[in-house]
Amino acid sequence: FSNAIDLNAIAFTYDIDIQIYTYLVKHFNKYSKENELNITLHLNLITTSNSTSEINYYGSMLESLLLKHDVKYDFIFYDNIYSSRYGPHLLSLNELLTKRHINMYNTEITKQSCSYQDKLVGLPIMLDYSVLYSNKNLLKKYNKKIPKTWNELVETAKYILKEETKHNNTELMAYNGLFTNTEIGTCSLYEFIYSYRKSKESPFPELLSQEVINALEMIKKMKNDISSDTQFQLPWGYTVGKLHEDNANVLFLKYWYYSNINPLFNVTALPGNKEGISGSTIGGYNLGINKYINENKKKACIDAFTYMTSKYMQTKIVKEKGLLSAISEIYNDDEICIHVDCEFFKSIQPIARPTNKINDYTKYSENFRNYIYEFLYGNITSYEVLKKINDITKIYYISINSEDTPYVLDCDPSWINN
Repeated sequence: FSNAIDLNAIAFTYDIDIQIYTYLVKHFNKYSKENELNITLHLNLITTSNSTSEINYYGSMLESLLLKHDVKYDFIFYDNIYSSRYGPHLLSLNELLTKRHINMYNTEITKQSCSYQDKLVGLPIMLDYSVLYSNKNLLKKYNKKIPKTWNELVETAKYILKEETKHNNTELMAYNGLFTNTEIGTCSLYEFIYSYRKSKESPFPELLSQEVINALEMIKKMKNDISSDTQFQLPWGYTVGKLHEDNANVLFLKYWYYSNINPLFNVTALPGNKEGISGSTIGGYNLGINKYINENKKKACIDAFTYMTSKYMQTKIVKEKGLLSAISEIYNDDEICIHVDCEFFKSIQPIARPTNKINDYTKYSENFRNYIYEFLYGNITSYEVLKKINDITKIYYISINSEDTPYVLDCDPSWINN
């Protein structure tokens, strides 16, 4: 065992009991031992219990190490919105992995959330999507169907709110929105706008287009007709609590996909402006390789990386952990579809935030949602705020040349949705 190689990985989680990293490392080490690879992978798992500033601490620490070209960690597990932030410090996988391995993954997802300057710098170890949770008891009570358009959702909510009020249920929440002053608010806005594109195949609409104006006007209509400023701005923790309540007094909720779904709710793709057109923000976590590693470790890293991102491991994660994979072919497997709703996952129409096109996404995201909120929660017109956003977009949509991004975001802050 004189040629034994030790590899090190780093990851962050909010909840040590449900994270996927330990599972991946454990299975690779078992595989390595069985195949006499003489490679051992060690994991440094940063949690809310062993750090003081949660993900901000993790992001700052990790960026500091990478900027110093530190080789303490060979593997980096990271939120997929940070491919541009960490991309300058990660190996390009295009030359290291086989085309067959790379092409297993949904190319639109890897292009949007795993790339830096046209280089593949990570692969998804798991995905997350925003979905709609519908209270099946209330829909059945009033003989209503799960909405497939935002207009249907509004009309259904109006009717049920009115009928429930007759039964003295004046506290029913019709829709949570999640248009908060955090990154999850940007997710909600971005996917809603995407759901107003002209066709399923159309790209994200131009900011000053009528499609975007119509989307913003609908969000405000929903707030005014079936919700409120307060309900639209409730933190994600409130939504998580409602999703776990046995008799939650809510009609529709938007949140990340749960594998262990509360039987009170049906889960479907989010609605859109037209039936068959929707949008769901891509969340999840990628795995990348530190480009400053020693050359004698590179082959071992590729072996470990290939195994942890293999179809075999992705299939196990889907089947055993209830997580989502970016390998589309998995959802054509009849054996897998016995355990998961493959047709539902195929119906998701994902959209990534423009992290790979903007130099300082953190600042852009903050301005993007804050300007729109001047319309949603204020008195400025939708066109006025879109004009502001269009102006700042001209500033932020530049080549990503800087390796410095000073802040950390997390659209999926809990990791407890799986």
